[in-house]
Amino acid sequence: MLMLREAILGVIMQRLAIALAAIAALIATPALAADLNQPPYKAPPTPPLAPVISWTGFYIGGNAGWGWLNDNGSPFCIDPGGALNGDGCDTTNVPGAQIKNANGFIGGGQVGFNYQADVLVYGIETDFQGADIKDSVNIAGPFAQVGGGVSGPASFVASERLNWLGTVRGRVGVVAWERSLFYATGGFAYGGVSASQNTIFPAVQYPSSVSETRTGWTAGGGWEYAFAPNWSAKIEGLYYDLGSFSTSGTAVPAGTGFIGGKNFDAKGAIVRAGLNWRFNGFGY
Repeated sequence: MLMLREAILGVIMQRLAIALAAIAALIATPALAADLNQPPYKAPPTPPLAPVISWTGFYIGGNAGWGWLNDNGSPFCIDPGGALNGDGCDTTNVPGAQIKNANGFIGGGQVGFNYQADVLVYGIETDFQGADIKDSVNIAGPFAQVGGGVSGPASFVASERLNWLGTVRGRVGVVAWERSLFYATGGFAYGGVSASQNTIFPAVQYPSSVSETRTGWTAGGGWEYAFAPNWSAKIEGLYYDLGSFSTSGTAVPAGTGFIGGKNFDAKGAIVRAGLNWRFNGFGY
């Protein structure tokens, strides 16, 4: 009997151990599942987005660069009877009479306003620059004359200069990489030009000169970069066309009756760098 009771007690204890193990497994399973659903570490916070800037607002700045002036105008002569390039006049086709290599410094300031709509920037800008863009030619004769013959010992000199230049332009740009603005620009241009010419003989000269304000148009483009909360830098190229003009001598040399002159072109290009300061900043 004793052996039977011990056997029965052993079976009961074995079954009880199995039941306790099962209960413990049921209790641990939800906690284990919850642990598996959690990351093994705390994720770092998401870094803030790069600041979004705005190009809208008023600005003022300065610029400096280099400019060129291209002339294709020819000399001319008015004979004693009032005819343009009549008999006895020196030929208008004086080789090298055009001033092709005029160049020099240009610099000044600008003020403007931009309005940004999504990635497009619309604006208006006006600027004014002093300039020292100039060159001259000096050509030795003799020169062929209209109607035949040559003029004898002579020389032809001419000079042209752009003294200052101003523009009023619209701008349309596209924002790229947030702080870069690529833009096209164009509008009204005005400038001060001066020019002179003279055909010089041993006994007589035929000078003429002019200094005046010209108007025309300009167009170009550039790149501007916002490098500080209120500051941007730009590189810009412009073509300008102030039209054509002429010099004509008002003093007729005694005993000849001829008048000398020359046509000039006031056209060229400028390349400049500039800095702009925005009153309300770029918003970052």
